[in-house]
Amino acid sequence: MSGERTPRAGPSGYRIARVDNYENLRIGDVHEHHYRYGQRPTNVQVGSSLPSPPTYQSEKILKKAADAIQKCQSEKLKSDMAIQSELPEVYQNLAKSDIFETKELPKEEPFYPYSSAQERNVEKCDTKKIHFGKLLSTMMGIGFLALIGPPGCGKTTLAKRLSTFSKFFVIFLRFMDLGYDMVLTPQQLLIDFPFKDVDQATRDNAFAWMLKNQEKCVFVFDGYDQSPWSLGNQTRAIVSYDSRIPTQQIVANLCCKNFFEKSLLIFTSRPHAILSIPRILHPKLTVAVGDLPKDGMKELFFTYAGDKANNLWKTLNTHSPQLIQLCHSPMLLQFVVYAGLHGSVNQFNTTTKVFQIVLLQLETSVHKRGSIFGDLVQPLGKMAFIGMVYQTVVFTIADLEQVGLRDVNVQDFVIKVALCPTLFEGDRASFHFTHQALQEIFAALYICKAMPISEFNSIIYKVVYESHWSMVRRFVCGILLGDDHQVGKSGILRDHLIEFMKNNLLKYQLMDLLIDIQECSDDEKDFFVKFLPVEFNFSYTIITSSTAHALAQILPRFNRPLVKLNLEDCNISFDSLKLICEGISKLKHKACREFYLLFTNITAIELVYIENTMSTFQKSLLSSSVQLYFLQVLWQLCVLLNYFLSPCILFLSIFFVL
Repeated sequence: MSGERTPRAGPSGYRIARVDNYENLRIGDVHEHHYRYGQRPTNVQVGSSLPSPPTYQSEKILKKAADAIQKCQSEKLKSDMAIQSELPEVYQNLAKSDIFETKELPKEEPFYPYSSAQERNVEKCDTKKIHFGKLLSTMMGIGFLALIGPPGCGKTTLAKRLSTFSKFFVIFLRFMDLGYDMVLTPQQLLIDFPFKDVDQATRDNAFAWMLKNQEKCVFVFDGYDQSPWSLGNQTRAIVSYDSRIPTQQIVANLCCKNFFEKSLLIFTSRPHAILSIPRILHPKLTVAVGDLPKDGMKELFFTYAGDKANNLWKTLNTHSPQLIQLCHSPMLLQFVVYAGLHGSVNQFNTTTKVFQIVLLQLETSVHKRGSIFGDLVQPLGKMAFIGMVYQTVVFTIADLEQVGLRDVNVQDFVIKVALCPTLFEGDRASFHFTHQALQEIFAALYICKAMPISEFNSIIYKVVYESHWSMVRRFVCGILLGDDHQVGKSGILRDHLIEFMKNNLLKYQLMDLLIDIQECSDDEKDFFVKFLPVEFNFSYTIITSSTAHALAQILPRFNRPLVKLNLEDCNISFDSLKLICEGISKLKHKACREFYLLFTNITAIELVYIENTMSTFQKSLLSSSVQLYFLQVLWQLCVLLNYFLSPCILFLSIFFVL
């Protein structure tokens, strides 16, 4: 995401924030909406200057107004999270990331949201016990924090929990709602527009309290990758709180602390968008949102699957263990369970097929209007694709009409997944897909099945090379290069992927590519392995369960000796390590010249498992007349240290020389 897009026109040519009076629009009107509070404001004075803080008001009156705003916000967020509140409270693994050091995803360190070594000793790194109220109190001095992670990892849920699970004054806003085509004051952006149902006097007093109590304020902005504008061209500009300026300039002033100097600002985003932020506005700390821990994932799985959980869990582990790895992502966990309950496990073994089964169930969706879902895939896909081109997730009635649809065609379709009850959410002015990944699968379906070949040739370069399209690329690989792939477009995609693989890929790009290859058929996997690099250097890069599974599946297919596999300081879980070790043990050429591992918090039992696995591999290598130089002294020393130090650090360096 780069360059200035202020204000950016939507797919249909209308301003994204445009409000028209569509009386008959009822997108998903039979269901509870989640985001009513983020709508374009009405009946709010924009032309007038922000009044000076009413200093004559007592602190008690100001605090009462702030409490009223906070109560309103809390009620909205709790309504949003009504379903989540009925689920087990499970938190993802977190890792501190220096993402801006090398413009990729380097050096992930275990992240402890506590203030003392003593607390870290007690809690160690059990992320299930993270208390987000304590996280906020620890981070207040940071100033600007970014929560980054791949699609569906639960960034928004974490942000909402931070916004409700706190003693601080928290304002939660979504970037997708901030496409205002007017200049604003900070009060209008942060208070007046989100809480327009609160009387003006209360809003004025609440903002005055915020100015006086900045150290108690937290501003959470969700989904920077979905923003209708970019911070790319913003610089430090000192302006007053009374000034009316563009939305992105207000946000930029929050980033560099020209506004609310002592407050905490939190962004959530996919990594590629955060990397586009100018250095002067960089977050002071980035935290990578990782996998659900195994026990927590299994607990959620059994909650979603209900009385069929045991059978489904056993079936997946037996026939499609790769799908279990997908379940460490909160969004994919829901979809895998749903697909497993509504289809044969033999029908799906990739992310693409899981999503396709979910969409097929829309055919049986109970809706009033009588629309046939199959007839809507192409026009909805075209609308989703145009949204991807314009980098917007927000649509209007005009966008539906542009592809030959009306609101009555789509408003009642239901996805019976735990946290995604409808295909769309929104109001009379605008709406969006329940999750961005749904927009991306529709866009991929249009690209693969309906787009003219000439247009496909013109867009496929962007799909393959640009990070904004990464999830669409994954789905396109699954559709065009999967078990049921078609000729024509598949060859064009294959050629572009080969050229892409010849580049000097960044670490996160290579990991994404390995996961994309898992969407392909076995023949395609064997074909692409020929073009992969012979060195996999993932040092200081977080390894998720999906990445570990992809690596474990690729290694046995490698058709030449592997020169290097560097997993140093990857914040890798023991289960992921087991997968990778199994992949290493199945290398065809039984040769890996350099293998680096660095772990934290590895137990003695886990160390024994690793040692046994590598010892087995060592014997296999020696039987193939391969010389092995093994740092056995260092290995045994680390085994001993593990009994006395917590966390211990294990460093293993193995050199296999032919």
